[in-house]
Amino acid sequence: MAEFRVEEKGDDGYGRLGELCVPHGPVSTPALFPVINFIGGTTEKSGGIWRRIRDNLIDGSHLDGIMFQAMSFTDYGVSPANLNDFWRSQTFHERFDSLDAPVFIDSGGFKLMNSNTFGQAPVEGGAENEWGLYTNPKSILGLQIDFGSDIIATLDYPIPPKLNEEEKVERMERSIDSAVECLQIIEDPDTLSDGFPTNENAAERLKQQKSDGNEPGVYVALHGHDYETVNWYVGTFLERIEEANVEQSFEGFAIGSLVPLRSSIDVLIDIVQGATDAIPSSRADEIGLHVFGVGGKQVSLLALLGVDTFDCSTHVQTATYAKYTIPDTWETIHVNELEPYLEDGDFPCTLEHCTLCGSESDVDYQTLVDELNMDLSYDQRQERKSNGEPIKSDYYAALARHNFEVYNSELHRVRDRIREGTLLEYVIDFARNNPDIKKGLKQAQVRNKKLCRDLEKKEAYDLVAGPDLTSDQTKLSKWGGGVDESTETRSISLKYNPSSFNILTQRYEPPADKRVLLLVPCSQKKPYSESRTHSVLETKLEDKRDHIHKVTLSGMYGPVPEEKEREDPVLGYEYMLTSEDTEQIDLVTKRLQTYLETYEDHYDEVVAYVASAQYRGVIETALDESGVGASDEIVFPQNPKSFQLTEHFRNTNIQELIDYLD
Repeated sequence: MAEFRVEEKGDDGYGRLGELCVPHGPVSTPALFPVINFIGGTTEKSGGIWRRIRDNLIDGSHLDGIMFQAMSFTDYGVSPANLNDFWRSQTFHERFDSLDAPVFIDSGGFKLMNSNTFGQAPVEGGAENEWGLYTNPKSILGLQIDFGSDIIATLDYPIPPKLNEEEKVERMERSIDSAVECLQIIEDPDTLSDGFPTNENAAERLKQQKSDGNEPGVYVALHGHDYETVNWYVGTFLERIEEANVEQSFEGFAIGSLVPLRSSIDVLIDIVQGATDAIPSSRADEIGLHVFGVGGKQVSLLALLGVDTFDCSTHVQTATYAKYTIPDTWETIHVNELEPYLEDGDFPCTLEHCTLCGSESDVDYQTLVDELNMDLSYDQRQERKSNGEPIKSDYYAALARHNFEVYNSELHRVRDRIREGTLLEYVIDFARNNPDIKKGLKQAQVRNKKLCRDLEKKEAYDLVAGPDLTSDQTKLSKWGGGVDESTETRSISLKYNPSSFNILTQRYEPPADKRVLLLVPCSQKKPYSESRTHSVLETKLEDKRDHIHKVTLSGMYGPVPEEKEREDPVLGYEYMLTSEDTEQIDLVTKRLQTYLETYEDHYDEVVAYVASAQYRGVIETALDESGVGASDEIVFPQNPKSFQLTEHFRNTNIQELIDYLD
């Protein structure tokens, strides 16, 4: 039976060592899965450079696992008959003798999103296609089972940049529905072939795997462009499987849409923290976290924040441009310009498993340069192959293997540092030599105050978050005016303090036509109105909005009326109220109490909607002390299952607020 479990945590409080038990496992985590194209054409021998890269990499006995994209066959001239009669007739492990590593198969959501061929299944009103393959959880799961997946990523509906809010929410909900359905199918394998004849063999295979207790592990694919969206996504999925009484286990979450964010590490960090923070602490050690398309130098920082597995294709991409990755510095140098980096004529690499630079390789620098710059005719290439001589593709494959080994060696260093309890020290050293990692480490402190304190204890004051912190912002709601996702960037200053904004010191009167006061907690995204937490209320309260005056409780400033949200101090601060900040809690509580007492006569009704423990405590105390209303009657949700952000989005909780206002 598939299972993920954390076995050891770093003595310094950072990173975790785990084990992912799957059919061709177990996999020790953290782990890095190279992206490999198993299918390069109509047979195993098709594919040119891609076949040779595949064969070179899967021959590595030290691989933790391999990542494959289920729909990648569409790039290599595979026909429907060839796919169904040949490629789906054997699993990859049955077909490739040298393959002994687990295979993680992604659903190919991005491919499907841009395809007119693989649309809705006929049972959903779609048209039949000659592949018998559709954008449907059952259809894609059958393909993954036939390929012999050890780990399955559920069918997802990616969120392209600038997608409007309504479609964004719709696609996230479809991805969640798809993940729930995937687990239900694995729970009952007989349903896999219902309505899908091409899944008959997959259904029998899955049934046998279930009988043997050897079914694949499942990672729930999720997407989101910020902390709040991903946090909602994780919490909503956990709620859905509970409501649906799904007993089939899943092993983790896999975060997608991250490749474009590798250069926006602050956004990447915020997204990862959104996922980890949404996983209940009681289940944190049994749910793994994978990030699609991210590896290399980001591994140490992401492992510090709780990521367990990674995959990357950069080793292949750089190799196809004839670029060589320099160990330790992460520079990628074209082989024609590599000579200054050689050490006594040898490659600057001593990695044990490198087939290009290792002691068992007979390729020297000049041979590599000559071969990659040589332009042989087709007949000359065929003659070389018939004589068993290497061709240009073999040298590209060796170069890709070298690049991967550089990435993989970093992963193993991180694993060793976790075991030694020195991961934080390692990231500190890394950040001081890498501006990108430094930026990400500072961003992580916005939500992780313990990390900030631990850096101060280690006297790493140069890495403690300061006034230079910035955060990308995108439009996610309807509360306020629009912003351009592609260009809008909010500048943050940590110089702001509680005296930078105080509504009580301004000449202020609430809007005359708004007689219902709605208190809600602040969000990291500014203006608050453009956060997902606020926009979900806007959508639900649309017909009542004209009468509601929204006042946000800021952890820094106390009450912030909605018409003041775009003032510079409100846009520019970055602060979260925590239980340790007792003086700040007292300050914002007193300010809110005074606001309520000052403007009590203006409002006909006061109500609050807050699921966060710290902010809820402030609002309840201020209401009780001011005498404006009984907090146990007007603070919603009245009996949340827990004090987490996920409760904010629960429909039944929002309905409580609506019913009260009605």
